[in-house]
Amino acid sequence: MSVVVDELLASIAPDLVEFERRLEASVAADFGPMAESMEHIVRAGGKRLRPALVLLSSALGTANRDHTFNLAMGIEFIHTATLVHDDLIDNARTRRGITTIHETVGTNPAIIIGDYYFAKGANLLASIGEPSIDLAISNTVMTICLGELLQLTSHRDYNQTLDEYHRKIARKTAALVETCCYCGAVVSHLDESRTEALRQYGFLIGMAFQIADDVLDYTATADQLGKPVGADLRQGTVTLPLMLALQTAGAGSALRQVLARQPLTDADYEQVVQLVRSSGAIEATEAQAHDFATRARAQLGEFEPSDARGTLEMVCDYVVDRTI
Repeated sequence: MSVVVDELLASIAPDLVEFERRLEASVAADFGPMAESMEHIVRAGGKRLRPALVLLSSALGTANRDHTFNLAMGIEFIHTATLVHDDLIDNARTRRGITTIHETVGTNPAIIIGDYYFAKGANLLASIGEPSIDLAISNTVMTICLGELLQLTSHRDYNQTLDEYHRKIARKTAALVETCCYCGAVVSHLDESRTEALRQYGFLIGMAFQIADDVLDYTATADQLGKPVGADLRQGTVTLPLMLALQTAGAGSALRQVLARQPLTDADYEQVVQLVRSSGAIEATEAQAHDFATRARAQLGEFEPSDARGTLEMVCDYVVDRTI
């Protein structure tokens, strides 16, 4: 994790260390080739936002420690499995600066590895013995699949509406973040009102996170992203910065002229990125991300002041202000 994330999550630092220990031990216990393929992507880490949200949500009530870690690991395995399949669908060569699993072991083994870790995650979650968690996770996986299908079927659709975009990212990203917070509330035995507040918080933070992520695809450097700038664009994924730029008087017509070329060259993609950056669309997209984050923070009014609540409030700032 980065220094910024380490500082943000200082209140749960010992639990995150224990989470990493359990996660790596769980992978190491798997069949040799399965473990070898997964170890490098697990050890690459990432922001660990989802398990952190599980730990923070569960800290707002009283949870069984093993149940909390099994919940966090189960969700992280499911999330990682979706990334294995996403990278394969996108034909991505790297993630977080490291070679993707399908590039390392091949297409068919990568599919099997992704399927295995979906099942491993579900197995950990079932061990908790809370049917509402199992139901929430199964619904979320179905929702993620629908979101991915929507993304695939909307490739290079430069006329999609804001509602269509929001539905797509709600399914693709926000659903799992929402489930992290909801299940954290369930495992810590919070009442219905506070459970619903955490569920709403998770959904809104997930929306803010994905919108901010879509901004980074146009503003961050390739080294920061661990992938080329404009990678979503190159894969045909139309996100909010491009959608808003297409609606501007100045950049809109120029963008449509470039996007009409087939196939697009590297120079064309660079031109699109520069046009989006200069159109005012980045600032407008950032404003939407901040709006979702502000609404998420409001949900925390249900809870008494605590270290966990304070960190969840800081997460609202982090997801929209981060640079990676």
